Amino acid sequence: MTASKSPQPFDGVTVIELGQFVAVPYAGQMLADGGAHVIKIEPREGEPSRHLAPLVPGESRHFLMRNRGKHSLPLDLKHVDARVILDALLARADVVLTNLRPGLAAELGLDYEQLAPRFPRLVVGNMSAFGTRGPDASLAGMDMVVQARSGLMVTNGRMKDNLPTTGESPVADYWPSALPRRSISASARERGPAWTPRSSWPRSCFRTT
Repeated sequence: MTASKSPQPFDGVTVIELGQFVAVPYAGQMLADGGAHVIKIEPREGEPSRHLAPLVPGESRHFLMRNRGKHSLPLDLKHVDARVILDALLARADVVLTNLRPGLAAELGLDYEQLAPRFPRLVVGNMSAFGTRGPDASLAGMDMVVQARSGLMVTNGRMKDNLPTTGESPVADYWPSALPRRSISASARERGPAWTPRSSWPRSCFRTT
């Protein structure tokens, strides 16, 4: 007799992930752990973290620890035919997650303002270093930059050559990664079992820290 699989909180939810390095990939992994079907769209050469101290060509510890449980789709987003493939995926999806550099999501037609009229059921989540408003909104940034700008480096107490330095874990990336599960759960509860969310939630790593 085969034991039945226990239901998971995100069973039946399809997530399109366009993320790299830590913040969005780890968020996507947590959704996959909760039963979501996560389709990770990568450059044709693979997401950059695949090539950081690889164990074998195209696979690294950095990549594997934040991308388990996903399906990967290599796709050149600037290719003339990429839009057709993306639109087909988005039409079936419930959630799209991005952490593209500022302005690139809009350039590719993947920001909320362009997606919402065409795919009204999508929950659109974007993570960036400094949010979508304010004097630093156009700046790119990663964990180290956010830790420095927020003062987290100083509070950690780690010093190198008499200067503050980061800890071993990219906490400024991990903290906002935990938020999508809550946002998506709230959206699903608000809309009920029909799952017709219509929302956007930009997340700033700087504001989270």
